[in-house]
Amino acid sequence: MAKGGDGDVNVPLRAPQAPIEGKLTGNLAFSAFVITLASFQFGYHIGCVNAPGGLITEWIIGSHKKLFDNKLSKENADIAWSVAVSVFAVGGMIGGLASGWLADKVGRRGALLYNNIIALGAAALMGLAKYVGVYPMIIIGRLLIGLNCGLASGLVPMYLTEISPINLRGMLGSLSQLLVTISIFVSQIFGLPHLLGTNDRWPLIFAFTLVPALLQIVLLPMISESPKYTMNVRGQKEEAENALRKIRGTDDVSAEITAMEEEIAIASAQEKPTMGSMFKGSLRWPMSIAIMMMLAQQLSGINVAMFYSTVIFRGAGLVGNEPFYATIGMGAVNVIMTIISVWLVDHPKFGRRSLLLIGLVGMFVSTLLLVGALTLQNQGPDYKWASYSAIGFVLLFVISFATGPGAIPWFFVSEIFDSSARGNANSIAVMVNWAANLVVGLSFLPINNVLHQFSFFIFSSFLAFFIFYTWKFVPETKGKSIEQIQQEFEKRR
Repeated sequence: MAKGGDGDVNVPLRAPQAPIEGKLTGNLAFSAFVITLASFQFGYHIGCVNAPGGLITEWIIGSHKKLFDNKLSKENADIAWSVAVSVFAVGGMIGGLASGWLADKVGRRGALLYNNIIALGAAALMGLAKYVGVYPMIIIGRLLIGLNCGLASGLVPMYLTEISPINLRGMLGSLSQLLVTISIFVSQIFGLPHLLGTNDRWPLIFAFTLVPALLQIVLLPMISESPKYTMNVRGQKEEAENALRKIRGTDDVSAEITAMEEEIAIASAQEKPTMGSMFKGSLRWPMSIAIMMMLAQQLSGINVAMFYSTVIFRGAGLVGNEPFYATIGMGAVNVIMTIISVWLVDHPKFGRRSLLLIGLVGMFVSTLLLVGALTLQNQGPDYKWASYSAIGFVLLFVISFATGPGAIPWFFVSEIFDSSARGNANSIAVMVNWAANLVVGLSFLPINNVLHQFSFFIFSSFLAFFIFYTWKFVPETKGKSIEQIQQEFEKRR
């Protein structure tokens, strides 16, 4: 018997239905493209702050002088810029927590439409800050774009999972992470000194936020709302059938509609789960797995490796702008490997669990080897070869991350919950992801100042734990319906 969220509500378990497979139609591909445009902002605003950071710090000093008629020290200007950078994650936490509520209130597509209004406001604040000479506008703009990205990081995987046929769920669910890696790569290119990374042109880096936001505002009305949301949350069966026919490219959608009705029947026998009940009864186990997968992604040290790459490249003898070009090369590797993982995630020989384990093991080995290479690199010119080895280990780390831990946690959460709990589950999981991101971002530099390259051992320890946890507790979800997945959880209770 299944159990409800707030208490033990007996619901007869049905025999799992055979998964309903489908094909990649033009409408499905177009809908996925339009929705994942929101993920572009996420990656773009992670990467766009690196190159112009020094220029913006100098401008903050001048802006402060004009605003308050006193000179701001370089140290305090650095703190102001650090606040602007880190407040992005604060906005992400707030947006992530609100994403499920907004998704159920106005729909997945509707929430993304409103979300772009926030992006337009953020673009105006950040893009115009230099021209009006008010540096706090950058900080407020970063908070707003963080809110936008937090909402998107919950909404996009949710929508993609709900419109995808079982056999394409992994591939389409991974598209949001692919857009993140592409947008990081684009932001790194924009930041080059001969493009937008100059004293006059850096505001254009932030103003570019307008382009994907306006594009999505124009295109969103052209696609359908999630049929699962329309039927399971709003109870509009006819509208859901019409939307599903467009997405599937066929008039015969009766099997999927029947599956949705069965999901509704099971969910209606249980109380609508609250945030608190997500940690009770039958929801406790999948919720704990969702949280652990989000922690595994951020506590792996991926953002630190991205940050540390320029230092490693300089240590290998790269000078001038060469480390920046090397970092762009690393971004290109990340994009290429993410494209490969999008194909692998639904491949018959692989699955969510196996790709996660391969990626986590690769990252664990990479961190150990990287510490060794960095330690030898500091021993003198006789160990110059270790510097080049360190570059290879950073690339191996990024490749391993893109293999599974980068993309899978985002859509895996939507796979293991039904429509009634999906919104709350995504809210909690996304907030945990952003909170871990913030903690790592704020704590790494102080730890690194004490431990130097040995700080990577901290991430090695986390990775060892998450390898064991994934191997022991995380189920395979590829090709399984929500009923099959939930019955597997029941067996593990």
